[in-house]
Amino acid sequence: MTLLLSFLGLAPRVLLGYWIVRQVWRTPESKNILIEIFAAGAVGFGASSLFSFLWIWSGLPLRGYAAMETILAIGVTGLMLIRDRKDISSVGQYLLLLRNAGGIWLLLLAIGTAFFAIGLILVNLEYPHGRMDAWTNWNVVSRFIYLGGEDWKNTFLRQLDHPDYPLFMAMNNAVTWSILQKSAVWGPIAFHALLAFFTAGLLFAFVDSFKGVQQASLAAVLFMTQPFAFGSSMTQYADFPLACIILGAGGFTLVYVETSEKGAAVLAGFLAGLAAWTKNEGAAFALIASILWLILSLRINRAAFRNYLYGLAFPLAVVILFKLFLAPSNDILSGAADVSKQILDARRYVDILGTGARTLWNLGEGPISLTGLIIAYALIVGGSRDKLFGGWVIGIIILLQLSAYFAIYLITPHDLDWHLETSINRLYLHVFPLALLWLFIWLKSPRELSKER
Repeated sequence: MTLLLSFLGLAPRVLLGYWIVRQVWRTPESKNILIEIFAAGAVGFGASSLFSFLWIWSGLPLRGYAAMETILAIGVTGLMLIRDRKDISSVGQYLLLLRNAGGIWLLLLAIGTAFFAIGLILVNLEYPHGRMDAWTNWNVVSRFIYLGGEDWKNTFLRQLDHPDYPLFMAMNNAVTWSILQKSAVWGPIAFHALLAFFTAGLLFAFVDSFKGVQQASLAAVLFMTQPFAFGSSMTQYADFPLACIILGAGGFTLVYVETSEKGAAVLAGFLAGLAAWTKNEGAAFALIASILWLILSLRINRAAFRNYLYGLAFPLAVVILFKLFLAPSNDILSGAADVSKQILDARRYVDILGTGARTLWNLGEGPISLTGLIIAYALIVGGSRDKLFGGWVIGIIILLQLSAYFAIYLITPHDLDWHLETSINRLYLHVFPLALLWLFIWLKSPRELSKER
């Protein structure tokens, strides 16, 4: 019963997220309904965490916010159903298109989804409280906020385990517990399981929008059948939510480059800001995305960066306030290390690149190397002739994000071998869904191969 109530407690945030996406991105394409639905998770959870944080920071009780948010979600959903009742028929039309695309592809997608669900359940049964960082950091902060009352800021007095990390996950779990009126273990489980499905769905939706349902099914199934994917989700760390947000920001960037729709730019900016609100590594993504959007505004449309900033402004302002007035200093930036000596140490470059290459080769954590399988498939199938201009943007985002992580390892004050061993696979996870989006918009789709034959 508590599990069901935990999922229901997340519903208002998803509804608000869908309402925000619909208000901002008035897309004329009925097939984009899936992007709207699956983007609602990251957008809704992000908006809720920002507003609830400001709410408790102002001294108001969290339970009051949870009640207000629930009432607001019900109200805007009712208004949206009345206002957009004509668009509901487009959902049925799109589902009909999916059915007509071929039963074998939908069957493949259903099998992949079932495999993903079973994987999530098995990992959850083995680790109902998540893995170690969830016990010592992420869920601990949630409990400080939910149980601490007026003393919730005492969470920043912790000396270990990154007390400076932002509160995207912590606020969402605390709001769920406020609805349940107890700090049940099912709250974080429901949050991470739902976000895992939203990530897979968002990957499917973006690929489907540009390459069709057949290619989208291959991308989603490849993602969902990787032990690396469902195992990383139920660790209850912030890495999987960050991966979902980076996928959304990169996907909406691609949408803007291909369509010049203002709403896509605003949503890309909002999600880039949420990345910085999710984990410290997300701040690097926000910076990289902002630089790329500035370049896009010079190459495509001068209004692009301005629209992007409309979305970025609010989450970025909250992150800055959090870092300036509440969070202690970061352990990497404040750690005592001779940076110049480390940068000139050639052995560090060899160790980082060597460990990075081995981890990338074994990334899927399955019986067959995922990287090797992708390379073989790409050589057999080849690149699509229907190139998307925005594909280069996603490739650059991934390359620069990994380069930023390389730089962090280079200057880390921690033991390099330990730092690599405990984190590098999670850093790859951050860009893994976005890399699959880039890969499957570059590869030939089954539809293209069929035409060639």
